Amino acid sequence: MSKAVSTLTAETWSAFDRAATLSARVVPAAPILFFGDLAAYGASPLRVLTVGLNPSLHEFPVGSPFKRFPSLASGDRDPDRYVAALSAYFQTAPYKRWFNALEPLLAGAGASYYNGHASSTALHTDICSPVATDPTWSQLPRSTRTRLEAAGGPLWHKLLKALRPHMVALSVARRHLGRIEFEPLTEWETIHTITQTGDGRPRSRPYRVRGRLHEVGGCRSLFIFGPAAQTPFGLLSSAQRRAVGEITARGHRHDCR
Repeated sequence: MSKAVSTLTAETWSAFDRAATLSARVVPAAPILFFGDLAAYGASPLRVLTVGLNPSLHEFPVGSPFKRFPSLASGDRDPDRYVAALSAYFQTAPYKRWFNALEPLLAGAGASYYNGHASSTALHTDICSPVATDPTWSQLPRSTRTRLEAAGGPLWHKLLKALRPHMVALSVARRHLGRIEFEPLTEWETIHTITQTGDGRPRSRPYRVRGRLHEVGGCRSLFIFGPAAQTPFGLLSSAQRRAVGEITARGHRHDCR
């Protein structure tokens, strides 16, 4: 698996270089193909991915832009060292405000971004682009998004084929589901409905988690989707997010050819 992913690093840097003329590209920075321990993910009994749109500008903070990826500061593009830098992310200085919002859901499925916290190690990927931008994705001009997606979308699909996930969790704007080009094996179906807020009050509108099976790299991969807020699945409490992970993992029979 690591070798298959390493072959994508040149394409990742190419996407980054092609974005050099865009004023929105964060500088200094590097492209991020994935976040998390690739080897631990590959050895996990349940291979879980989470999906966003593109890396946050906060991955390269002002004053210390490479504190989360220190070995990338030199601009070294060696594939093995690049993959090692991404794999060390959650042991270095992760952007916890965003990623920790997904930890309860992952925990419910028996996974975590952090090594040693669960039986499976999860990775994070971005469906639109590996390039961090300022402003954030929703505030970018349409022309900029289109240019970034032209390289980022095909790259994400190749990455997932290499990673062969059992479960993929998305909490993004619903329109981005149309970007998923893998062969569908089922229709989108509601797999869990939440009718109360975290403190027990009735919700004005039920929160529905939907699932759909896709064939990805020879695997029956379960994609789950829930509406987003400021953070992924942010309309749910931590306990509710954990329940989503438990229900999803319990109900999915994963197999790979």
